[in-house]
Amino acid sequence: MLEPADSLSQTPEQPEEEAPRRKRKPTGGLECQLGFLLGLSLLGASRLGQLWIAFDVFAHFTLQFAVLTLGFLIGMVMPRAKLLTAFVVMVIGIVAIGAWPHLASREPRVVGEVQQGERALKVASFNTLWVNNNADAVRAEIERLDADVITLIEMGPAKRPILGQLKSRYPYQFHCYDVDYCKFAILSKLPFTDAESRGRWAGPPYIRLRLGPEAGGLTVFGVHTIRFPHSLAQFRQVTQIAKVIERTAGPRLVMGDFNATPFSRILGVLQDSANLMRLTNLPTWPSQAGLPQIAIDHIFVSPGIRLLEAEQIGEPAGSDHYPVTVRIAVPASP
Repeated sequence: MLEPADSLSQTPEQPEEEAPRRKRKPTGGLECQLGFLLGLSLLGASRLGQLWIAFDVFAHFTLQFAVLTLGFLIGMVMPRAKLLTAFVVMVIGIVAIGAWPHLASREPRVVGEVQQGERALKVASFNTLWVNNNADAVRAEIERLDADVITLIEMGPAKRPILGQLKSRYPYQFHCYDVDYCKFAILSKLPFTDAESRGRWAGPPYIRLRLGPEAGGLTVFGVHTIRFPHSLAQFRQVTQIAKVIERTAGPRLVMGDFNATPFSRILGVLQDSANLMRLTNLPTWPSQAGLPQIAIDHIFVSPGIRLLEAEQIGEPAGSDHYPVTVRIAVPASP
């Protein structure tokens, strides 16, 4: 039977073929490559202080440059979200650097025991910040640290009454408030035999005292060097103080704010020229965000002094620095 004309004229509709979708090319690859090269360049610049001391400032940020380089490297190999991945890795890295000293200070890490003929000493260095007027917080932190010997740096006028308030705990005290640029104090539970301080000279301001036979005649130095952009002056200061320390007889303890990190040429010169061993690596500055990034407060010892407990940081108590402490064993006089 013939179908109606209308029916013959109608044909099945053919589905339209969809155009193939183009895959979106991942973005951020070029930016990650450039960032990776920048990170490598900055890491290289951190070593240039060996050639020209002004470049030593880059050494202070070696850890941060490493985090930047790693972040962009990981971003480069990600199939997508390259820049976002790099950014997240860098944020995690910076936070990890700042959390490291807090985690390391939760419990004492014992690395040695006192032996016969030695005396254990807990020593501390604390840059209290010149404009920090919270004297009560600083005093409370000094009491909490309970070091046998503590060097206090940038002791502004508002904090100077602390010494009298701590006289019963620290009967042996020495300060150099009357010397230009020498705003130090050393508090000790042990007696000392002699002391001196220097402010305006070729080296950095420093304070020095020699403990009695109870601590084997240990000489304690408190030092505060100038900082960037005065790199050449800082290098000259460190060179001069290294000579003074190296000429000092007997066991030596050197601590303070050196405005230089373990990666810097500045600290390398001090260690090598004065024949010292650095006991500190933890970041101590800045304290404002609670995530310190730069290790510039340090404790050094001469050969024959052993580390008993690894470094810890305290509480800033209004300062932009965290105090740093270690426990050491010094040869005691018979």
